[in-house]
Amino acid sequence: MLVWLVRVVGVVWLATVLLVAVGTYAPRLPVIGFLGSFVTGQYPLHAALGALAGVGLGALAWGLGSARFGVVVGALALVATVGLGAVLVDQARTARAEGADVDWWAALTVLGQPDGRPDRTEQYGVDELGRPLRLDLYRPAGPGPHPVVVWVHGGSWVRGERDDRTALNRWLADRGTAVVSVEYRLPPPSPVGEGQRRDVAAAAAWAVAHAAEEDLDPARIVLAGQSAGATLAISTTAGILDGDLPGAPTPRAVVAYYPATDLRLVDRSLQNAVLGGRAAQYPEEARASSPVDLVRPGLPPTLVVLGSADHFVFPDRVLAYDRALRDAGVPGRLVEVPHADHVFDYPFGSPGAQATRPAVAAFLAEHAGVRTP
Repeated sequence: MLVWLVRVVGVVWLATVLLVAVGTYAPRLPVIGFLGSFVTGQYPLHAALGALAGVGLGALAWGLGSARFGVVVGALALVATVGLGAVLVDQARTARAEGADVDWWAALTVLGQPDGRPDRTEQYGVDELGRPLRLDLYRPAGPGPHPVVVWVHGGSWVRGERDDRTALNRWLADRGTAVVSVEYRLPPPSPVGEGQRRDVAAAAAWAVAHAAEEDLDPARIVLAGQSAGATLAISTTAGILDGDLPGAPTPRAVVAYYPATDLRLVDRSLQNAVLGGRAAQYPEEARASSPVDLVRPGLPPTLVVLGSADHFVFPDRVLAYDRALRDAGVPGRLVEVPHADHVFDYPFGSPGAQATRPAVAAFLAEHAGVRTP
């Protein structure tokens, strides 16, 4: 009975580990590629330890008399362990290139976003139905005036919460940057594209209006976000520069975690939600919402962060967008996390999150004059 149980567990365990390992190195395979890159983007240490446990199952099967089965399971699990271990090496190398060493205990244990405990929550506006829109302020402890990151959450323009990166927001505040994390309108009703840009701009204007009482620097505003929020940060910046969003401060810089770069290429349902219909029907709104159409000289410095195996915004599109920025003379850089998919940074302890935070801090220090405590 025990031998049979070990065999069943060994087969299931090994199949799971091999699916993750194969998907990690072949991210374009249907389903398997997404599984592999998602796991190794967010939980690569857990995947490697799981593969190593498969070696132990093989050894156990050998000890129980199933020598051939034990050798097969152990050998395949060992190959997967080496492959997944190489992911850890690659991601640790990326972190070191940004001046950080990965905390492997945090990678193992910090699996989400610990509560960053914002210092203040305020209503800054309402949507078209009169529903309140709120923001969270994360304030540095030291004397200011502090630069401000206006953080825009993701969620494909139709969902999401302003506390989606609450631990990151507190981390930035602890290093001298105030953070205003924005709740913006979501459908229904649709379309929301122009309204969402107005909301982000209004939150930035709130930071300026309350600069004196909160010890903020109204001349050092940075727009930042992830996924759809990154796209909104980029398009709102362009709208401010074009004069379409009067009253909002001109951003000093932009931080964009894996932005969707072209609204013409997203799902039809999302085009309907953002634009009010197909992009072809609303070319001006599609242009105003699509970073690829907004590239030009004179944009503020822009940091782009990307997972090399992103299945939602597709790395080739983001890489092309980054090249277009640099060709236009826009300062900044791209940081790419190997083997990582979309939202690889949601676990605060993931190696990818640990690797990219120092890059963001260095970028803010250079372009927003952040003085770390």
